[in-house]
Amino acid sequence: MYNKYRKILLPSFYLLDILIILMSFWVSYGFRFSQLTLNFREPYNAFFFTTVIIWAILSLAFQAYREKRGRNFSWHLNRLFITEFSFLLGFFAYLVLTKNYDISRAFLGIFVGLQFTALLITHMLRHYLMVKYRSTGHNYKNVIVLGEPAENQHMVKWSKDNPQYGYRIADSINCYHNDCTGALVNAINMEEFDELLILSPEILGHELDEIVDVAEDKGLRVMVAPNYVKTFGNRATIDQMNGTPVIRVRREPLRKASSRAIKRAFDLLFSTLVLVFIYWWIYLIVGAIIKLTSKGPVIFKQNRIGRESKEFECFKFRTMRQDDATQKNAEKGYGKITSKNDTRVTWIGKILRKTNLDELPQFLNVLLGDMSICGPRPHMLAEDLVIREKISKYRLRQFVNPGITGWAQVNGFRGGTTDMEKMQDRINYDIYYIEHWTLLMDIKIVFLTFWQMVTFKTGAH
Repeated sequence: MYNKYRKILLPSFYLLDILIILMSFWVSYGFRFSQLTLNFREPYNAFFFTTVIIWAILSLAFQAYREKRGRNFSWHLNRLFITEFSFLLGFFAYLVLTKNYDISRAFLGIFVGLQFTALLITHMLRHYLMVKYRSTGHNYKNVIVLGEPAENQHMVKWSKDNPQYGYRIADSINCYHNDCTGALVNAINMEEFDELLILSPEILGHELDEIVDVAEDKGLRVMVAPNYVKTFGNRATIDQMNGTPVIRVRREPLRKASSRAIKRAFDLLFSTLVLVFIYWWIYLIVGAIIKLTSKGPVIFKQNRIGRESKEFECFKFRTMRQDDATQKNAEKGYGKITSKNDTRVTWIGKILRKTNLDELPQFLNVLLGDMSICGPRPHMLAEDLVIREKISKYRLRQFVNPGITGWAQVNGFRGGTTDMEKMQDRINYDIYYIEHWTLLMDIKIVFLTFWQMVTFKTGAH
């Protein structure tokens, strides 16, 4: 049944997505020009074929159509979002490079909204139906488990409680004080299995290689779950060093070049839009008020700690009165942490801090590559030196570029603090972000940040 699924359903899902792109283009064209026709006028004909080709290639590259067993809906939804975002970048790049300025903006808006809505609904419905189908005992992989009795029972219970993932534990072998190889051969001869799952390889010793050979000779795929991997749960990933498989104890999606490229593309696109349409006129208004109400520059530049513990110059709207005696230390990153009701903060500074607008110049840092839109907030050098000695796993947050906003900030952890307990909570949120990054998560953080700004709900814990 599984092979039949791959041969028939997967190509059908792929073709269905392409059909949705085709229909969305046709309906959008008809709605915009009040004419349902297959004979599009130029330049829409060329654009029509280009969008279909771009989606077909990206859908194959990211496998947005695939229903992967063992993964929840969030994983599948993230693949759709990544494909969709890359698709939009692709056809907008085509419009810019070919200078197709005759394409109606109203048509583009309708097309983008319609095709994304249709794809989202289709993927949600498809996943729901697939889960229901697997829950009835169809399209599953027959698995035999080999390991300790307690672990075997736990895995059997999991497969019964979660049939939607498409794994059926059909048999289990207790490897304590038993001839595991002989028991496996007998089990395979009595029933047909798709995969062998070895839960306790450490107790098999030299017999492990023999068991793998027997399973593969019988056509079974072999999965091994070392205890070290089980200890670290979903955090662990498999990598290679000099051709040798090694276990990384922490999951880092942004180690992948493709993930970094997607995040960087999102940063550049969003930052450019903000700087072109928002930053310049806010700078003129806010800059004038800052200059009229206190001495000093509009932009305050301060050395902060970025990715891999490297220093960079971080930009902010100046929100405090300038003190010549301490100014140089503050710029070097050794200033005093701002406290509640700090008398150094100007009235316009309070507004800027309350609305997060003081961080707006950091979109320039994003373009320069020192920061990202979303990520752990960068600390001053003085803060960093103190915190790294007191907070567990603090340095992990420097695996990625710091952000203008972040997962900790939208969960209420914002602003300076000397409370190490609260700081530990912030770091835990930052580490969660690093381990669970997705493009969808970045979009969610941006939306929540904007919502907190307009509702003035940006206070820190």
